[in-house]
Amino acid sequence: MYYFTTALHTYNIDATDGEMGRIKDLYIDDHNWKIRYAIVDTRKWLPERKVLIPPSAFIEVNEENETLEVEYDREMIKQSPPVPEESDLTIDKENQLIKYFGWTRYWPEDVLISGEQRAIGVFNQKSERIYQEPEDFEREQLIANHRDNNHKLRSHEEILYARVHGRDGKLGRLEDFVYNTDWDLKYIVIGSPNPAEDEFYYYPVEKVVSVDWYEGDLYLDETIVGLYNQKSFHNKREILNEF
Repeated sequence: MYYFTTALHTYNIDATDGEMGRIKDLYIDDHNWKIRYAIVDTRKWLPERKVLIPPSAFIEVNEENETLEVEYDREMIKQSPPVPEESDLTIDKENQLIKYFGWTRYWPEDVLISGEQRAIGVFNQKSERIYQEPEDFEREQLIANHRDNNHKLRSHEEILYARVHGRDGKLGRLEDFVYNTDWDLKYIVIGSPNPAEDEFYYYPVEKVVSVDWYEGDLYLDETIVGLYNQKSFHNKREILNEF
């Protein structure tokens, strides 16, 4: 199944003991094109902080009621390490959240570290995997490697409606992402460069050459003629029928 990321902004988050809030943004991993966290607006009961929930914590996605159920109660969320509302998610703060909730780390690429700080998989090795507690130095080195790789999580809200450029000019603007049940971003949706045309096009994320997240510009391996040779859609939702 495939879905639009913009639709998630209408979803409520339900804790095990009541409503938690509403999704107001997403953190996107721009190295792997994956949704890493939903950022929840907890409204009046927990103001002035970001509440982050990874997709792995979602128990059920209810499309009919537009709700996401999570495995935590409100008190556990309240006692979690705070991320101030106006601050970025630093590597140190992310590690605090991972340790508190027992989430699985998603970095670096060759080793995954669980919330209990033990290796749960080493890839591209034929030898038997050994599960053991890393030494403190090794753990710190993994974190340092993560930081040195300039890995950053990006705001979905900030990149939405970015200008999309091709090899020979402007192609339109970014209207949406399409993601699958594994929370992978698979496609970008572009609105026509002509404001008078209500047309939409889609491309796999592999066609993205680069993104300027600060200026709001996305660069695509495409030409203006190539865009107009693509199948277009008058209604954005029709795109989901293609998959």
